[in-house]
Amino acid sequence: MDTIKFSEYKQKIIDALNARMPQLGIHEQIMLVEGFINQPLQNEFTGGLVIGGPAIPMIAVVGNDSGRIYYFALKALIPDINF
Repeated sequence: MDTIKFSEYKQKIIDALNARMPQLGIHEQIMLVEGFINQPLQNEFTGGLVIGGPAIPMIAVVGNDSGRIYYFALKALIPDINF
């Protein structure tokens, strides 16, 4: 697997967010969190941390007024990204 660097995709992420802002239902200025988030998926809870396995690569933005954090699947924003 190739390394995917946030800095190389930052502008594409910003462009994708700006293009979708009307449909996202976000009515405040947002700030992009500088980095990727990898949300693990689990079929069951065992009380422990699971390392490895399936995950959803995401980005996050924070609402400047509310402080609310919005998460977006990276593949939904940039369909041609390969990871």
